[in-house]
Amino acid sequence: MENPPLNPILAQRRLSALICLAILILITFCMGLWQLSRAHDKQILIKQLAEQEALPPLPWATGTPPLFRPIKLIGQWLPQAEILLDHRIEAGQIGYHVITPFQLSDQSIVLVNRGWWPDTQPPKPSENSVVSTQPWPRYVELAHTQPTEHVFQNINPERFAAWSKLPLPIAYALIQTSEKGLKVQHSQPAIPPERHLGYTATWWGMSIVGIFLWIRFKRETRL
Repeated sequence: MENPPLNPILAQRRLSALICLAILILITFCMGLWQLSRAHDKQILIKQLAEQEALPPLPWATGTPPLFRPIKLIGQWLPQAEILLDHRIEAGQIGYHVITPFQLSDQSIVLVNRGWWPDTQPPKPSENSVVSTQPWPRYVELAHTQPTEHVFQNINPERFAAWSKLPLPIAYALIQTSEKGLKVQHSQPAIPPERHLGYTATWWGMSIVGIFLWIRFKRETRL
């Protein structure tokens, strides 16, 4: 038996529901496209990182160094202004990231992450270290936390400059070779491409469910 005709009010509500559901399907589809695009961008970034890291080290003495390029800093370490980033986990063990400032020949400061260390007494930096400059790390802080002696919760150029009485750092870098037992940190996108592909599958799965619901609702409420 065919469904009885809907009155005008119910017909309008039906149309509105179908339009809203169609908009939701479109949104989830577009979100999937966006995540797919981000996965593609991350894959390009990883390829560029690999190409940059394969280049020979570039001597660098003045000014802001280029991102991701291996460089040999020319100047001196300032171990007296070294800081430790607290509660960093490596292979299930809690320790610190050792951040040592390097002063270039023009007096500019580069903060160098020399790697992970399990306690508050890391080894001194070595000469002739090769580093790779990175974007400044981004952290979420629920509240401003004052450093305890030389132990910080996160890297912040302004906070470091105020604490150390040194010029504002111009760059952040990762050391490229392990030294004296420190475990090197490697540059990589915060979210790998595979995770974006997983997000894409989730959004498009929602789109498919939405299409199924749209078709079923349209059939069951046919005028």
